[in-house]
Amino acid sequence: MSLSRVIILLTWCDENGIQIDPRIQVRESRNHRELAESTESSSSRGCGISVYSLEDLIDCSCSLVHIPKTAILSTRSCFLSQDITSAPYGHAAHLALALALYGEILRGQDSKWFGYLQSLPRETVDIAVFWGFKDVIDFRSCVYSSRGDTAPSKSAIGDDASNVGAACSNAEIPDCAPSLQYLDGKQARMWLSCTGAKKELDGLMDEIRQYYVSVVEPTLHAAFGKLRQAEAEHNVNVVLGGGIPRLDECSNELNSVEPSLPGFCHAYSLVSSRAFLVDAYHGLAMVPIADA
Repeated sequence: MSLSRVIILLTWCDENGIQIDPRIQVRESRNHRELAESTESSSSRGCGISVYSLEDLIDCSCSLVHIPKTAILSTRSCFLSQDITSAPYGHAAHLALALALYGEILRGQDSKWFGYLQSLPRETVDIAVFWGFKDVIDFRSCVYSSRGDTAPSKSAIGDDASNVGAACSNAEIPDCAPSLQYLDGKQARMWLSCTGAKKELDGLMDEIRQYYVSVVEPTLHAAFGKLRQAEAEHNVNVVLGGGIPRLDECSNELNSVEPSLPGFCHAYSLVSSRAFLVDAYHGLAMVPIADA
């Protein structure tokens, strides 16, 4: 990467009026294993972003960050705002914001929030509702270190080996975070058998699946279809001689957008671990820097 995730984030913050107190610093936080690897490898693995104090003690009455509401991401401010039925609170609000966030993630660099979104965790946050469900984790996103560590073998993953990409098939040393996350979650879920907690989590998971099928997929396909059409019409206008370019020749990344349940669950996990209830208008929202 030519620029670090932190530099891109801070540049975006400056452009969007977010003021950060000089007594604190936003920087990458790496675990002990990533610190042992090269800088390039650690960057590719997607280290976390954290906020650190530059002083021993900061008065708790101080405001450390000023964040304009124009910079927050909500169902009201996202590009899908006209297509999402917002909810004031509860799980419905959670699902709606996850859709808003996922739509912006799929837009990539075309999103107003790209500088912020690229700083978020690349892997699905390990929340309890996803424990033991193999179809909500994108095993194809496995990344390996420069030391040559690989992902779990099929025998290690058992009956779920089909969900691990070909790159994981002949491995012996466990280093595939999504695979290990699934195995750990599967074991954790066993401890919840015959409890009220399991019943509650199963109910939430059913709602997530139903919302994805009935709302997320049709909403995203319709919205990105309109964007592709608008882009194609724009390209027609600039082509000399009136030639009509094929849609798949357009350079915008929108042409490769394809929503998936693991992708939506990734956005859902980010909302679960980071969202704030802002006000009566925005409701639940993603608040850059505050969530770090």
